[in-house]
Amino acid sequence: MKLFTRYNQISLPIILGIFLLSGIGSYLWIDHLFISDFDESLAEQAQKIALYAHKNGDFPKSGLTDDWLITYQPNTKVVLPYYKTIERYDPDDKDSSKYRNLYYTYNKDGQYYLITISKSLEELEGLSRYVAMITMIIVLSVVITTLLLSHFVLRKLWRPFYHTLHLLKEYKPGSRKTVPLRETGIEEFNFMNTSIADMIRNTEKEYALLKEFTENASHEMQTPISIIRTKLDMIVQGENLSKQQSLAMESAYQSVRRLSNLGQSLLLLSKIENNQFSGTILIDLEDKIKNKIVQLEEYWLEKQITVSFKGETAMIKANPDLLDILLNNVLSNASRHNIKKGSINIYLKQRELTVSNTGSEQPIDPAKIFTRFYKQHQHSMDNGLGLAIIKQICDHSQIRVSYQFADHQHRFSFTWPV
Repeated sequence: MKLFTRYNQISLPIILGIFLLSGIGSYLWIDHLFISDFDESLAEQAQKIALYAHKNGDFPKSGLTDDWLITYQPNTKVVLPYYKTIERYDPDDKDSSKYRNLYYTYNKDGQYYLITISKSLEELEGLSRYVAMITMIIVLSVVITTLLLSHFVLRKLWRPFYHTLHLLKEYKPGSRKTVPLRETGIEEFNFMNTSIADMIRNTEKEYALLKEFTENASHEMQTPISIIRTKLDMIVQGENLSKQQSLAMESAYQSVRRLSNLGQSLLLLSKIENNQFSGTILIDLEDKIKNKIVQLEEYWLEKQITVSFKGETAMIKANPDLLDILLNNVLSNASRHNIKKGSINIYLKQRELTVSNTGSEQPIDPAKIFTRFYKQHQHSMDNGLGLAIIKQICDHSQIRVSYQFADHQHRFSFTWPV
């Protein structure tokens, strides 16, 4: 979920709630003001009646006068003045209307009279609704304007943040490419960019040290390994070795060979990361695969592995040495981890190569498949770098590699741009 979406999910209900509450509140507040003003006019009318009665000794004529409805009723007790809103049926309009009434008592010559002053609220209600509607329209306009401004303004303000995220997504340690973190004018984003720049510098230093160590260690391993292998060959060629000694020497020879392969693999990874395979040419992949099939044909016959190849002409722009290593690793991996009387199926399209093979009935962990030194079976004789080299070559050559386990087969797919 994007930040804008989450922000709108939180802010929109709050803004709508404020809008509704402000609309209802403005209507009630305006209605209260109008009613208060109306009550003052009723009180003024009561004063006029009292002045008239005091001056003329009698009440003004009861009934409807100037939109005022006044009634006088003899009463035996004093009633404190109070206001009340009632509904009254109008036989002329055949409809009910709301009226605001003032009730109070007046002492005239020792006789109490209950005086009721009433006036229609119809015009007041219309005016209240009109004013409340205008207020709600204004508030709604403010809300819509605020949402639009926040949408465009926030999008612009957060643009440097997404720019930095995009650069970090494209960044790879050891790529020797600078990350252009630009000045934003916003203190928080500038602090973030400064921290990221420091982190990248430290990462590059550590990565350079690690690559240098790996390369030096791989080089240094080769000399003692060659010496050990030569000595082992001399011992094996000697006479009077018992069967137990021969088996021990064979085990030691296999371990030395594994150690040599490990050093060569680490050295190869270091060379790829150091961009020592930079030159690229256009290569006929179909012809390349056919040559590899011919080279491995005897090995597959020995392991009784059936190989099928269906393809069409496909060209790829890559480094020829890296492509050769990639095909060797893919096909040798499909052969080494296969079963007796298994199968390898190779499909080639214009921009896609798929290699599937029988093997273990358990799929490889997709989260760790291309991790260095990962082994599906811990006691495997493999050094766990074959698939890591494949992934490193694909990344270097802009080839997308994916893995699937379906129909009891392990399937590796390679796709590349035009």
